[in-house]
Order: sequence, then structure tokens, then C-alpha cells
Amino acid sequence: MDLAVKKIELIEWLARVQDEKIIHEIEALKEKEVKTIYEVRMPKTSTELQTKIDQSEKDIKSGRVFGHSEVESYFKAKFSK
Repeated sequence: MDLAVKKIELIEWLARVQDEKIIHEIEALKEKEVKTIYEVRMPKTSTELQTKIDQSEKDIKSGRVFGHSEVESYFKAKFSK
């Protein structure tokens, strides 16, 4: 089954859920996932942070940057399917 179809089925099911406990459990799962993603992406040490800063500065100097409208267009195209 296609991932998009699975997501739609979950959304439809969630719209019918009446049990508040289930809703709270889903919210907790979502918050845990967001926290995990944040923790993975955040530098753990000042050395890791400095490495990310240095790479960002190199990207800027090399012109590897995108304007707001370019990023917005990219994501609209990617997720409007």
C-alpha cells in the first residue's frame, strides 16, 4: 500500500476517534518524535556547533544559499502532489 494512502486512512480514522486517551497518546507520540528529530539535529558540543557554523559560512561564500521564495516554491512543488 502506498504511504500516502496509509496517511489518508489514518487521518480518516483519527477524525472518527472519540476516545480522549487515544488522542493524548497520539499527541505524546508526536511530541516524542519532534523532540527526537530536534535532538538528532542539534549539535551536542561546541566543536560540533562550530563545525556547522563553519560549513554554513562556506556555503554562503560559495553561493550555496536559497531565498525564501525559492524554498517556498520547492516545498509547494514537493508536497502539493
